[in-house]
Amino acid sequence: MTATFYDRRAERTAAQAQAVQAQAAAEQTRAQTALTLVQVDQARVQAAADFADRRARREQEARDAARARRRATRRAVAARLPDWLLSALWATVIVSPITIAWRSQQDFAATTLHLGWWGWLFPLAVESGAWVCAFEAHRRRRAGLPVGALPTWMWVLGGVAAAIQLLHNATDHGVVVGVVLAAMSLLGVLLHHVRQSADHAAAEGRSGAQLRRALWRRLRYPRLSWAAAAIHAARTDTPVEAAWRAAWVDRYGVGPDSTRRDRRLARVIVRHQRRADRRAAREGALTILGGVIVPVTLTPPDTTAAAGIGEVDPPRAAPDAPGGETAIVQREHGSGLSAKAAELLPAVQAAITAGDLPARPSARAILARFGGSTKTASEVRDALTDRQEVTP
Repeated sequence: MTATFYDRRAERTAAQAQAVQAQAAAEQTRAQTALTLVQVDQARVQAAADFADRRARREQEARDAARARRRATRRAVAARLPDWLLSALWATVIVSPITIAWRSQQDFAATTLHLGWWGWLFPLAVESGAWVCAFEAHRRRRAGLPVGALPTWMWVLGGVAAAIQLLHNATDHGVVVGVVLAAMSLLGVLLHHVRQSADHAAAEGRSGAQLRRALWRRLRYPRLSWAAAAIHAARTDTPVEAAWRAAWVDRYGVGPDSTRRDRRLARVIVRHQRRADRRAAREGALTILGGVIVPVTLTPPDTTAAAGIGEVDPPRAAPDAPGGETAIVQREHGSGLSAKAAELLPAVQAAITAGDLPARPSARAILARFGGSTKTASEVRDALTDRQEVTP
């Protein structure tokens, strides 16, 4: 409601008061607006400062991370540098004889065989076969695959290359040059084999002492080492140490733990026993039954008594056995058998009783019917053979 004045002065005074009031309200609005703008500017400045601070922290963290990565890379390189230098040294030492042998074979192909431009194929065909086998064996070993006969063929092909080097260089330049260049053909293969053997031993966890002991065995006892390797190759389930002990027993009659005096004495005993056994074999006193050497005094198997084959008969000696010793000492039921053989023996006896197997089955027949390993079948066969009666 607008006031009505009849006094002009009062009206002007009221109008002035209203104008002052409106001006004061406008000033207050202007001040609030200015304050808001200042606050907005301060917030913008603070946000920019916070953003700059966060970006600086991120950049610092990135620099620290990059510095840590570079430090870790330098440490890794420093740790691997000796291995790299050693690998480079090995590579240089291995490649050097290969290069010399390769050059010699190429010169021979160019001058003697007159192959011309195709002369480089001759060393490729002669020298590369052993290296293909070597690197393939290395690749398979690292992949956990069986290497088979690759190492053997590596040495065979390396020997062929060395023989070719020896023959043509001995003819053209003399024996000394032929021997030296033949050694160059084998030296690279030998060095590569030494390096791979060391890496393989390290992967298997064999210590330096074990490697030195194996090397000393090969140098000090070469014949026993070959015999142990043959036993280990023929009996795949035989550990290396067991094959080593078996080689000692085969040669000396006693194990490697015996004294030197005992080994010498046992060797004489084994020699005389071997002669006596050969004499008995020539006289017909020994025979082979089911893969086992037995005296001929054994009675043939009684098929009617197959049902009682599991029973134990008292052992009786064969008086006519060579040397006057007991020919066979029978084992008690399950004696000396492994757990698998002891479990398989009743099943084989039941098969013999049912007529599915002969009274004296071979290891192959047992293996064909029941499966398993050859060693277990042989143990069962030997246990059944030991239960045959001996004539008084």
